[in-house]
Parts: sequence; structure tokens; C-alpha cells
Amino acid sequence: MEVRLIDPYDEEALAGCANVLEASDKEMWPDLSGYSVVDLRAFAGFRGASRRWELLAAGEPGGPVLGVALMEFPKLENPHSTEITVAVHPQHRRRGVGTAIVDKMVERAAADGRRTLNTIVDVPLGLAAEHASGPFARRNGFEQTLTGNMRMLRLPFDPVRRDDLAAIVANAPGAYEYRTMAFVAPWPEEFLDDHCALLRVMSTDEPAGDGERQAEHWDAARLHENDELDAAREATVLAAVAQHVPSGKLVATTELSVSKDSPGQAWQQITVVHPDHRGHRLGLAVKLANLDLLAEWAPDVRLLQTGNAAVNKPMITVNEMMGFEVFSEGAFWQKHLPPSSV
Repeated sequence: MEVRLIDPYDEEALAGCANVLEASDKEMWPDLSGYSVVDLRAFAGFRGASRRWELLAAGEPGGPVLGVALMEFPKLENPHSTEITVAVHPQHRRRGVGTAIVDKMVERAAADGRRTLNTIVDVPLGLAAEHASGPFARRNGFEQTLTGNMRMLRLPFDPVRRDDLAAIVANAPGAYEYRTMAFVAPWPEEFLDDHCALLRVMSTDEPAGDGERQAEHWDAARLHENDELDAAREATVLAAVAQHVPSGKLVATTELSVSKDSPGQAWQQITVVHPDHRGHRLGLAVKLANLDLLAEWAPDVRLLQTGNAAVNKPMITVNEMMGFEVFSEGAFWQKHLPPSSV
């Protein structure tokens, strides 16, 4: 079994990788879309100062792609870790493809001085106990660190529910001190400092299953890199913010993305409220504002997908109030590389 690094300009290999990911995704989620060839090309070709990706493909020499790995290498913080996604075509499992990929990832990560591989695996409700991903992960040295779920909101959003939730926001403590705004990214220049401050909070606020996770430094250059990556992925990002009127500061934000390849589906990205301004229903406020923008900007979207670690009770509460329904059981997995390999 050969595992090789894919060149971002190798269109045949990119198509083969996308085919494996689609087959793996559709086996579990027939109605959802995952990474496309456009996404893979963008990741593999990204040359940023903050992070880089490697795309690996497994197969017999000269044969089709049977398995895929996407490795994200943070470059400014968290130099100990690599975030990974792994998939093997359903028709070619239990042939050593996945194990060969893990071995190659260990080799690539160790060569870059990394000590851990981190990943999140979700499976349909009710299948976690019998799904092959758990035994495979343990057999290859991964340990489960957190559990979680994917949730889905069906759109268009119920207008009665929306009005009821808007009333909750309007009657929250100190609601008169805040106002919400929504817009299509890139963010306006005047919000740059507040945007960076909120992303720094988010970098350690979100449960990640990695006890060594470090706070991220955000600046204009890093934001611009993110915008370039979104453009390369042909993804449009919608953002909503809450402003503390007395200070003028943005103190909460949420973002979601819509892909050109999947116009009926949207992905919830970050949601964060500054610790000094929690308790005012700002998470709910910005999510409602962004749903309003989504309905206006992309009225064909019928599914909004999000994910939550089981320990993230505040955000789970907000999502349940909005009507998100659990459709998966997930786990955060971590593999510590043996000292001899680093």
C-alpha cells in the first residue's frame, strides 16, 4: 500500500481524493455534503503564515485512490499538534488502507516536530457502539478525550419561533446596552481589532479535547489569510455581531458559511461571547441576526449544520432553543506520537 503527498495541481489525484470523501460521507449522511474537490485544492495549495495543510492519498501503486488524509499544521501556536481528517472508501475497508494512512501521518507529523494527532469523528445516531471507527482508532493508538454531537436546523426558520426568541433577547438583562449587526464577510475594517480580540477568546474557549491547546494571536494579516482561503474554497461567510453601545466594542459574534458547490446547505462556524458580556443572551441574539441574513442572502439553504462538545452546555442550550436537532454521536480522539518518532 502506497501513501503519497498530493500536489495541489494534480487534478486527477484531487478528483480521486474527493471521490473517496464523498463515498465515505454519503454512506453515513446521504443528504449532506462534505469537502469537495474545490475545498481539497484550496487546502492543499494554501501557503499561509498561520497554518498549512497536507493532502495524502493511499492506494496500490498506479491504482485509484482508496483512502485520504487531510493534515492541518498550525504554524504560530500549538506546534505540538496536527489536526487530521481520515477517510477510506467503503468498498476498500479492512484491507490495511487506514492503518497505512495513520502510519504515514505519524511519519509526516514527527518530521515536523509534532507530538499529537487530533481528530473528530461523527457517526449517525445509534451506531456509535458498533461503528468500526472506534475500534480502528483504539487499535491505532488514539484515545477518546471528549464526546459531542452534530446538530441540524431545518430551514426556512419558523417565524413564530423566531419572534418568540427575539422577545427573549429583547427582555434579557441589560438588553438596551447592545445592538446586533449582520454582514457578508470580509469584515469591515473598523471592526478589525474587536474581531481579533473575539477570535483570541474563541481559540481557548471552545472545547477541543487537547489539554495543551494555546491561545491564538490574531491580526490583520491572519484575517486576510482566512479570507483568501474562503475565497479559494468558493465559500461565502456571513457574520453577525453584537455591539456594546456604551463602549462601542463588538463583544459577540457568530459566523456561518455557504459553499458554491452545496447551495442548499450551510455550516455554522464560530460563535463566541466575550466573558465580560455573558448573561445577556448575546449568543442567541447574534445567531438570530445571522439567520435573518442567511434567509435574505441564500434563501435556497434548507439545512444548517453545527457541532457541539457535550461539555459546552451554554451553546447546546442556545441551539436547542432554536430548534437544532441532534443527528450524530461524535468523539474527539487524540494520538500521542512515541518519543522515538519525534
